[in-house]
Amino acid sequence: QGVRIPTLGCFDTVPKRIHVGNEAVTIQKPVFHLARNLAVVHNLMDDKAYLPGNKELEPLKYAKVAMAASVSRQKVEVCIQGTTSLFSHCLGKGENVSLVMKDIG
Repeated sequence: QGVRIPTLGCFDTVPKRIHVGNEAVTIQKPVFHLARNLAVVHNLMDDKAYLPGNKELEPLKYAKVAMAASVSRQKVEVCIQGTTSLFSHCLGKGENVSLVMKDIG
């Protein structure tokens, strides 16, 4: 199941067929789609067709993340806002940005 993080973007997987030897195999390729607000602010192209069939994504469940990390919901929200702000700042400076999520994909 994909997840949407408001103001940052969406994380999901899409099926991709690859050839391994003489055999075709379908794998789940991880994808990230930048939130519209960041794409507009930084004049980036918006690839609306990245999710097949306009798939619905679940919004991030802040309370569940907070419980798993043993922190408050407010702390989770502040961390995500900080990450979004830093990500936006780096995009604005034209820096090459990698967003690595531990234990995903």
